[in-house]
Formats: sequence, structure tokens, C-alpha cells
Amino acid sequence: MNIEGRTILVTGASRGLGRTLVFALAKAGAKEVFAGARKAEDIERLKSDAAAISASITPIKLDVTNDDDVEATKSLGPLDVLVNNAGVAGYGNPVSMSFDAATEEMNVNYFGALRMTRALAPAMIERGEGMIVNVATAFAKINLPLIGTYCASKAALLSLGQALRAYFAEQGIHVMTVMPTTIDTDMSKGADVPKMTTEFVAAEILRHIREESIDPAIGEEAEKVLEGLRTDPVALEKMLSQIRA
Repeated sequence: MNIEGRTILVTGASRGLGRTLVFALAKAGAKEVFAGARKAEDIERLKSDAAAISASITPIKLDVTNDDDVEATKSLGPLDVLVNNAGVAGYGNPVSMSFDAATEEMNVNYFGALRMTRALAPAMIERGEGMIVNVATAFAKINLPLIGTYCASKAALLSLGQALRAYFAEQGIHVMTVMPTTIDTDMSKGADVPKMTTEFVAAEILRHIREESIDPAIGEEAEKVLEGLRTDPVALEKMLSQIRA
């Protein structure tokens, strides 16, 4: 899909990959990029930074766990691309970590994307064109126990994307789930693993949007994870189990 002239909504755009992606899409010629953020101060910061470079970015209040916020996105007008980027992550043993934290991961990472898709996909179907991009992780394919419940929520998101692709195949809507490994953001501060820059990952996502890829791995580490899964999944699982914060 050509990004130029498109109207795009990115969830979780206040910082990290989402913020970088919003500005990259605007720079690539998108007609308008709606940047979803939960907090008023983040919305104001996005407005100020976008105005400083005359970027076609419109920050909006959007908490993907809030039904009213999600419903309000229907009034934004026809959207060409929905990027389900909002995410949260916790660390630790799924049995001993906070159950509320694990529930929040599923509510934001999986149900948040499902809420957004249910709200915005019908208009895409009516127009016969659109794209849904889910931001997951290569560890949706094989769990990294350090962030085990996060990986589980992203595995659910990956599976959801496959289901949506099947249902939307004849309706002109392309669905992809991008799978990076660890990105250098606030969310990954506790992880002592190789990290990619948000700029690199955003550029790769733009490339895959243009190419209409299907569930691409992002970066060399992600490629290694998927290759290990194909060639020696037992050894890969053992190696991942030894990674600690």
C-alpha cells in the first residue's frame, strides 16, 4: 500500500515505537496521522512537536481499554490503516507476579487491538479497502519467560491477526502482524538483551506496509528466533529460559 495520501491511526503513540512511527508516517507523506495517547500531557507534547515541524499529525485521547474512547474513533472519518501498537509489559514468573498486571497485559495488548478492530474494520469493509497492522513480537512464536505473560498476550494478538486475515481476505483488507524482538524503549529497560532502535523498527514497518507483507519478522534477532524455531526449537526454548533481567 502506498502511504502517501493515506489516513492512519496509531494507538499507543505517546512514546517509544508508537511516537516514532507516527512521525515516520507523516514524513512518508500520509495525509493525516491520528496519534492515540491516554494522558493530556502526552497529547499536548505531541501537538507541540508536530506543530514545530508542520507535520500532519493529530493527537487524540485514546485509551484502548476504554469503550468510549474506542467508540469515538469512528467519528474520525475514513481510515486507510489502523496500527494496533498500544502495549504494556510486565516481568517475572506468571504464577508469582501481580495478577492485575497480567490481566492488564491481555486487556491492552490483545483485547485493546480487538476493540479497535471491531470499531474501525466495518468502515474499511464498506469501502472495500484498508489495512490493519498489529505490533507483536517474535516471542509470540516461542515464549521468552522473562516476559512470559506479555509474550502470551502477543501470541493471542498474532493468532487474532491470522483469523482476521481469513475473514477479511475477500473484502480488500490486508492484515499483518509485525514481529520485532526487543526495542530500546522505556518498556524494555529491565531487559539485558540486544535492542533495536525505534527508528529502525518504524522504517521496517513502513516498508512492510508498502509491500503488504504477511507477519514479517523485524530485525536480525527476530529472524534468528524464527530460524531457531524451525531448526531446533528445544534448544531455543532452553536458551530463552536462561535470559534474566
